[in-house]
Amino acid sequence: MQISTSMFYDTSSKRMTALNDRATLLQTQISTGKKIQTPSENPVLSQQSAEFDRMDSDAKVYGTNLTLADSQLSQTDSTLKQIASQVQRALELAIQAASGTQNGATRSIIGNELGSIVGALQGLANTSDVRGQPLFGTPDGTPAVSRDAQGNFSYAKTNVSEIPIGDGQTVQANESAERVFTFKGKDTLSVIAKLAAALQGGGDVGDTVKDALGDLNDANDQVSTVRASVGARAARVDLQQTLLTQSNTDRAALRSSVEDVDVTSAIAELQKTMTVLSATQASFTKLSSLSLFDYLK
Repeated sequence: MQISTSMFYDTSSKRMTALNDRATLLQTQISTGKKIQTPSENPVLSQQSAEFDRMDSDAKVYGTNLTLADSQLSQTDSTLKQIASQVQRALELAIQAASGTQNGATRSIIGNELGSIVGALQGLANTSDVRGQPLFGTPDGTPAVSRDAQGNFSYAKTNVSEIPIGDGQTVQANESAERVFTFKGKDTLSVIAKLAAALQGGGDVGDTVKDALGDLNDANDQVSTVRASVGARAARVDLQQTLLTQSNTDRAALRSSVEDVDVTSAIAELQKTMTVLSATQASFTKLSSLSLFDYLK
């Protein structure tokens, strides 16, 4: 079999070029830790990486939303706890006012404290959240609860927001003051304010106190119902945060198995490739320097 000089050079050149390209690729993989450097090297793997990027981006948004929802719900629960405490105190004062041992002066004192409770509840209703917006109000800064010159209370129409916390999943992170303070067509603040005024005004307050006792029990139940709802949502957010953290960990491990190069194996292959390349170059140099006389020896 005869091999022409041009074929010999061409074959050797292609082999050395291939070995050199492989060595360069391995060196790049070792330095970057990644299997591919450009999408064209492996379109399928590149598409997988792009999907991982999208999922990472979504997870980052969901993580931020979960943190916000957790903060909102935590503050809401804390504020509701204070509201419940104030309503419970108003109920205790109403029970005291119903006692036959009270006189006009002591009932007036009770009325004054109830008036203070009304102010405290309105202040709690208009609490600002971590973003400086009304916790139970509207994003435009409208107070959740307002009181006009005649002493009538009005509640802002709060747009209850749903925050995305996962693919196809949302959670309500806020509450409306109207839901917290209204029950059976009545509202807590008006009930307490009416009782306070009656006790401060003197006279026969028996029927007013009796009605207030029933209403305040309902008001107390309403706050408890809302607080239970908030607690359930907070537990869901906590669970979703745990699931998101685990999902991020699992995805990172899967991404590493797909994208990351085995550095130890790559180094071993590089050494092998360099050895073969060195031997090929030496063989090519030696053969290309031989003369016709050398072949005929």
